[in-house]
Amino acid sequence: MQQTSLLYQALLQDPATRKEIRVTIDRQNYGESSIVSLSTSANLFPEDTMSVGGAIAKEIDLVLYRPGTISRMARIAPAYRLVKGTQASEWIPKGVFYVDTRSYDTVSGTLAIHGYDDMLKAEQEWVPDQSLAFPMPMEAAFAEIARLMGLTVDPRTRFNSGYLVDYPANGYTLRDVLRFIAAAHGANCIVTDAGQLRMVGFAEIPPETNYLVTHYGAAITFGGVRILV
Repeated sequence: MQQTSLLYQALLQDPATRKEIRVTIDRQNYGESSIVSLSTSANLFPEDTMSVGGAIAKEIDLVLYRPGTISRMARIAPAYRLVKGTQASEWIPKGVFYVDTRSYDTVSGTLAIHGYDDMLKAEQEWVPDQSLAFPMPMEAAFAEIARLMGLTVDPRTRFNSGYLVDYPANGYTLRDVLRFIAAAHGANCIVTDAGQLRMVGFAEIPPETNYLVTHYGAAITFGGVRILV
């Protein structure tokens, strides 16, 4: 879970505030003068279906103007901050991605990049260390998989303490086991913008409402009463 400063929260409520974006690729920063377009996609459900048992990777599409050399599988870290005049908030990370494909347009001088997030690190086969005992509690298995992916577990993730994982034989990948754990909990797995492995269950999804809100998500009220639309 990401924490934001008081300045960020104040700027968020100000209609005169704008978002400034940047991407850091292998320690090189690219600002708005270099970014032609940037979009990320993230689904909580696999294949846009209302189902569980998924371990979903986020994707990024990025076009840069004359960025120089971008290496294969380069690390991409997009971020944004809120700006108003001389005031600027802290940079808020929006995930970490890795270059999958690159396409250079010699006419326009632009480089189009498509990439995926850390979930693809889970595509490796899980060959457990001999010190690990099975059956293993799912919570312990989840933490071990996160460690192998170079991540930590999002503290919002909840487990049933009685659920166990057997030894991952038959070439099971880390992602296969994540899907199994998620299905057992009626949930799906994602990597958060803060770079943590999280399992999100149906019970954690906030209910949809028809309350009228501002562009910034604040409730619009009449006489202190929220307005339904």
